[in-house]
Amino acid sequence: MLHVDVLTTGYLHAPVLRDVTVSVGDEIVAVLGANGAGKTTLLRALSGDLRAWSGSVSLGGQALGRMSTWDRARAGMAHVPEGRHVFAAMSVADNLEVAGLVARRGRFGVDDVYGFFPRLAERRTQLAGSLSGGEQQMLVIGRALMGDPRLLLVDEMSAGLAPVTARLLVETLRDIHAAGVAMLLVEQSPHLIEDAVDRVYVLERGTVATEGTIAEIGGVSRLAEIYLAAG
Repeated sequence: MLHVDVLTTGYLHAPVLRDVTVSVGDEIVAVLGANGAGKTTLLRALSGDLRAWSGSVSLGGQALGRMSTWDRARAGMAHVPEGRHVFAAMSVADNLEVAGLVARRGRFGVDDVYGFFPRLAERRTQLAGSLSGGEQQMLVIGRALMGDPRLLLVDEMSAGLAPVTARLLVETLRDIHAAGVAMLLVEQSPHLIEDAVDRVYVLERGTVATEGTIAEIGGVSRLAEIYLAAG
């Protein structure tokens, strides 16, 4: 599915990622690390928001190279950045309809999004700006699904959310994965995603410090030790 080979990039003349190699098959993979480790930068480079200085990125065997963010989305990559950027003055339903107008047609429509997120169905006429943080996160994920992604990039989904809401979102991501969407998640809490992910990568100062299943790395406690020590 996704293959990232010795990717190096950064901002201005300051490198943030150095020779990062990551792969995602038909699975859920998490990227963990302390603040400043390069997690968000990685997702920005994959989605095309940030130009790669060197290395290669391919999706489903297709080299992304100089593709724009729009072309990468058309190729099947959807990026849900941190921050829950909704169209605040539009209803939930209109947010989804607009996403459907500009995205490629595929497996997921508005009713499918409501199936994954029943709370959005209950609030379909409500202005998106008046939703709770968790509901806005549901909405931005739902909008991403309207583009029929093969791969979903999700950045810090649980930031600022109550634990019960964060767990609900993780459970829903598992349902979405079961519907045929691979995922690369950036997260701070290994405990939150412990039962959902197939593998993890731990970034430390812009490089891959360790990778594997959580069990191979030594469990959630060991993961926390690794990346907290790196911070």
